[in-house]
Amino acid sequence: MTIKIVGNNVHPGTAKGVMVNALSLAARIHAEVPADEAPETTEGYEGFYHLTSMKGSVDRAEMHYIIRDFDRKHFEARKRKMMEIAKKVGKGLHPDCYIELVIEDSYYNMHEQVIAHPHVVDIARQAMVDCDIEPQMKPIRGGTDGAQLSFMGLPCPNLFTGGYNYHGKHEFVTLEGMEKAVQVIVRIAELTAARKGH
Repeated sequence: MTIKIVGNNVHPGTAKGVMVNALSLAARIHAEVPADEAPETTEGYEGFYHLTSMKGSVDRAEMHYIIRDFDRKHFEARKRKMMEIAKKVGKGLHPDCYIELVIEDSYYNMHEQVIAHPHVVDIARQAMVDCDIEPQMKPIRGGTDGAQLSFMGLPCPNLFTGGYNYHGKHEFVTLEGMEKAVQVIVRIAELTAARKGH
């Protein structure tokens, strides 16, 4: 989600009643977003609002959010909440100043697609067991390639890569983890081929 804010910049000496600071509006918008529903305050199946970037000046500001939820109804409610916040903060602005929301859905919960094809999860689980890995079924709290592929007609569960601390400055991957991931992928291919042969 992108929030575009257009303000009105004038000299500070003559700003009273004329200046509309786009950065101040951005701060007010973010202050309205539930602080206890951010990635750093939620876990598991709890949805969140994630401010990923904010830039601007008195004239214009832009905010980028990622909105996630595991339930489609809650996801839609989160988008409505952001629209309500923008409307509230933008109420009474001069006509030349405005707040615009651009919502582009990038990911939906892949469970909606995978549930109709339980064999893909069963095969992945069996492949892990066959490779001496104890499968851990837990939610992925972000967008993945698997989510995109699932909605393109290729249902696929998320697998591990051997990596840790994704997107952080301490992100790393172990050679052993990558080797295990390759073993699991090969085993998935073998199990899928055997299943197709029946």
